[in-house]
Amino acid sequence: METNLISKKEVLELSGISYGQLYRWKRKNIIPESWFIKKSSYTGQETFFPREKMLARIDTIKEMKDGYSLDELSDFFSPNPTKIEFTDKELCSLNILSEQTITFCTSLFAMKNTYEFQDILNMVIIERSHRLEIPKEAKQTLFLFLHQKFTPLKESSLELIGIRKGEAYIWMLLPLPSEFRVDHMAQVALRFDLQQMLEELKITLTKTKGI
Repeated sequence: METNLISKKEVLELSGISYGQLYRWKRKNIIPESWFIKKSSYTGQETFFPREKMLARIDTIKEMKDGYSLDELSDFFSPNPTKIEFTDKELCSLNILSEQTITFCTSLFAMKNTYEFQDILNMVIIERSHRLEIPKEAKQTLFLFLHQKFTPLKESSLELIGIRKGEAYIWMLLPLPSEFRVDHMAQVALRFDLQQMLEELKITLTKTKGI
């Protein structure tokens, strides 16, 4: 078994949830069906999950379930947050974006005074790429690439890959989980799970403004 997977039995034991809860959450898409991975074992066929994502998701559900109904949790974990808008000043108050990132990103918008969920998510991606010391020019092309090609309200189960070869950067959006190979002269400069980033942002905005 892969070390980054956890069995259904282990999930139930570690989290203290029941079999019934697990499958109710599956039916409501609170836990994505794609996380239920069937694998052969000496006892037949067993169900496994991505370990870190599954345990983190259950912790989040347990924290929220007293304040939200199953339908509300289903909406929360869907890739379709209710329309929201933040001003420049409100973005600063979120404490998830540096002033440098806000200035950099807002300068790339033409005459825009408020920013929606997708805009903020793209800014968060730029913030994290800045921590990886991606050059300014490459961040500009990344931001424009995301603005044109990434539609989280339609597709969120993607990862963002950045490949560097010499001074050039190539950006790719691939389905989760993905496998790829690069030639020996190139290197992976960036690899982000966009679904996880989307959900983390939802939690932050829910606490701040409500989604």
